[in-house]
Amino acid sequence: MKTQINLAPSKSPEELQTQIQDLIQKLEEVEDEKNSYETLVEIITEHSTDLENKIRKNNREMQTYIEQVKKVIDAAIAVKNNCFEPQILSDVAARSDALGELAQVFSHMVQTVKAREQELEKLLQAYGRFVPDEYLQFLGKHSIVDFQLGDHVSKEMAIMFSDIRSFTTMAEQMTPQENFDFINTYLQQISPEIRKHNGFIVKYMGDGVMAVFPEGVDDAIQAGIVKFEQLHKYNQSRIINGEIPVNIGIGIHVGDTMVGIIGDANRMQADALSDHVNLTARLESLTKYYGVSLLISGDVVQRLSQPEKYHIRFLDRAIVKGRQEAITVCEVLDVEVEPVRSLKIQTLPIFEEGLEQYCQGNFANAKVCFEQIVALNPADRPSQLYLERIQSLLENSIPANWKGVWKFTQK
Repeated sequence: MKTQINLAPSKSPEELQTQIQDLIQKLEEVEDEKNSYETLVEIITEHSTDLENKIRKNNREMQTYIEQVKKVIDAAIAVKNNCFEPQILSDVAARSDALGELAQVFSHMVQTVKAREQELEKLLQAYGRFVPDEYLQFLGKHSIVDFQLGDHVSKEMAIMFSDIRSFTTMAEQMTPQENFDFINTYLQQISPEIRKHNGFIVKYMGDGVMAVFPEGVDDAIQAGIVKFEQLHKYNQSRIINGEIPVNIGIGIHVGDTMVGIIGDANRMQADALSDHVNLTARLESLTKYYGVSLLISGDVVQRLSQPEKYHIRFLDRAIVKGRQEAITVCEVLDVEVEPVRSLKIQTLPIFEEGLEQYCQGNFANAKVCFEQIVALNPADRPSQLYLERIQSLLENSIPANWKGVWKFTQK
């Protein structure tokens, strides 16, 4: 506001006084307006600063909010990558707003899921003891839950049966708990060697084991030899503890076999089915008859990549109970302990000569060979068996078309 002041000398003193009073009043008004303006400026400045501070504070809070929202997103990515740790969201979960509640719920959910995953992993590991990974891989399954009744794979593979000799007699001298402890201890000694040699256990049958070796007979033979090495060590500890040693028999054959899942919708189990499986079981049972440790069929010998690596003794041509065709039965000498092993290797040429004479019907010559072996190694049960057979054949009529094949009438 701009005030005009007129101080003309023609005014009277009274008029001049009045005009001065007006001027003072106007000056006071101007001063009041100035003060009001300054006050307004102060108010505006104060509010502007406060507003600016609030804006800055809100910006900081918004920035923090955005950063913590990003933490939740990063936590979700961490869960996806299986590297989530609860402390990632600790500061976010401390908030008292909806974001804090979200972080709390998220962390709890992840921990719950992890706990359930761990429980599921334990269950799968437990199931894996019943259905091993090797079995899953062989059947082309990723998990035990993928199994369906009737799933199977059919191919040529080596089959192994093993069994404890005279287990019934041993079991009669033990309590039920001692029986379980003994079986489990024994199986823990020999079972790992099957897996180490590319085989897997199809099933346990009390004191017996059925296993298959999909990659061939060499794995089966090697597993059998190492199993006996472990058994010898196990027996040494049993003898030290005043316990009787364990004797086992192993039979190995090869042929097309179906390995898969049998049973019904509510109870399934793994198994191996074929005529070759049955024949392998017969071979294993013959180890007791021949008094030897490891029997293999002639088909196994033919498929060995390096048969010269082993000491193999041809034992017999036999027709087992329930079959029409003869099989070749051979003994693997490498599993025997000393001095039995060395004595059998030493007398091997005499044994082969005796068998040739026996198969040709020259029983007198065959008898001389086997008697020589028994004189050197009285524990050679196959030689004793041939002497018994020769005696029986000489006392009774010799079968027509004799070719040296022995027919078993019992299993």
